[in-house]
Formats: sequence, C-alpha cells, structure tokens
Amino acid sequence: MSLWWLLAAVEPAAEPPAEEGHSPAEVLMHHVTDSVLFRHVDLGPFHLEPTKHLVFFVAAAGLVLLMCRLALRSYQKGGVPKGLAAAVETIVIFIRDEIAEKNIGHDGRIYTPLLCSFFFFILIAALLGLLPFPVYSPSTGRFAIVSATPTGNIAVTLGLAIVAFLAMQYAGIRKYGVWGHLKNLVPPGIPKPLLLIMIPVEILGMFTKPFALMVRLFANMLAGHMVITVLLMLIPLMAAIRGVFGIAVIPVSLALALFIMLLELLVALIQAYIFTLLSAIFIGMFAHPAH
Repeated sequence: MSLWWLLAAVEPAAEPPAEEGHSPAEVLMHHVTDSVLFRHVDLGPFHLEPTKHLVFFVAAAGLVLLMCRLALRSYQKGGVPKGLAAAVETIVIFIRDEIAEKNIGHDGRIYTPLLCSFFFFILIAALLGLLPFPVYSPSTGRFAIVSATPTGNIAVTLGLAIVAFLAMQYAGIRKYGVWGHLKNLVPPGIPKPLLLIMIPVEILGMFTKPFALMVRLFANMLAGHMVITVLLMLIPLMAAIRGVFGIAVIPVSLALALFIMLLELLVALIQAYIFTLLSAIFIGMFAHPAH
C-alpha cells in the first residue's frame, strides 16, 4: 500500500520541478483533488467523463447496499446471525440505542435508518480511499493505479450535510408544524427588542450546524491523504538534492507514512461516528427545542 503511494509520488516528481505540472504542489494537489478518470466513454447518445471521486462514490454506495443485502440473508434463513450479519446487527443496535434514542428520544428509531446510512457510507468510503485499485483507461490504453476518498470531496460532504439539514427541519416540522417549528427557533420569554438580533442569529445557526458537519468531514478526510503524500514525496525531493539523501530518508518516510495510514483506519471510524452522532444531536435539538 505504501509502495503505491511512493510510486505515485515519484512518477510525477521525476521531472525537474520547474516544469509545468511537475512542481511538488501540483503533484500533491493531483493526488488529493478530483480528476477525470475515463475520457470519451460513449453510451449511445450520452458522452460521459466520470471522475475518480464519482466512481469511488458509486462503489462505496454499492458496497453499502451489498453489505446490507448479505446481512439480510442470515435473517431470511433463520437462526442466529453470524459473521457479517452479526457485525452489522451490532453496529445498527448501537446506533439505535446509544446514538438515536439517547439524543433524539423515542422518535430516534424513525431516524435510525438515516443515521446508519451516514455511518456505513462514510466508513466504507474512507476505507476505500486507503486502497489502491488498478483501473484501465480507454484514452491511454493502459492500466493506472487509482485511489480516492469520496468524502474528501467537499461536494460529497455538502450532499451529506444537506440531507442532515433536511432531516433536522423534518424533525421540527413533523412534531410542531411549520409555524411551531419556526417559533421554536427563538427561545420563549425574550424581550421583543432583542428579537431583531436573535431571529437572524438563530436562522444563521440553523445553517451553521450542517455547515460544520460538511467542513469537519471534508477537512479530516482530505488532511490524511495530504499528509501521507507529503511524507512519501520527501523521498524524491531529497533525492533531487543528492541521491544518498533520498536513500537515507526512505525508511523514515515509509515508516511515518505507514503510521499515518494505520491512523487513518482509526480516523475513518471516528469520523463516521462523529458525523452520525452530531447529526443525531442536531436532529434532537429541533425535535426537542425545550431541552
């Protein structure tokens, strides 16, 4: 795994840094930003140019659906769930009992499927981003090693945040109606002159909650890959100064990169948990504004 990152970092940096498209900054951004994966893919009247983040996004969503279908087979056959089904059941029960119901209340079970979707998609998308995959490119006629984390794209985290935002508004409107939901944005008993300040602040706060979800997930997923790439780029950069320096830094660079990649496994689990937990807390705030 680390060897792939090394090859990916060395290949663009093998040319002199002064040439266009081969500076360290451009190499770094090439590995963490989105780019077209397949060019000139024609499907009848449609002309497609899917990007790597889109491909990995669809792959992560497909794996979530496949995992759920495989887990359901154990229940359809009867008996005690084992293996994958037992693991999925444990996580779902934890999200339902420890996250949804404790932060939303008795209505938490209604939002458990949504929260489980958040958790499993973010976790699998992050884990996919740590694995290299050989992908055939019709434009070049050869295979290329590709890896990407969909949640490292702010458009993806924006979509997740929008879904969480709609769930927050639904929780308030479902329980109090549209007018009651809007009235609950401002705490009761506030003097009328302060309403001129409180109403804009509360409306702004309604949007800052999903904004925080979006930025937190995006920044954490992007930062991990940037750190790994920078650590591995130390090898060609030091070798450009003198070959012996590049050789000397290899064990240090690989060891640090491997440590960060192992840490990313923990970060993937933590970020999936935090996004799910904060979404439940925010939904509970709109469902129970008095609390």
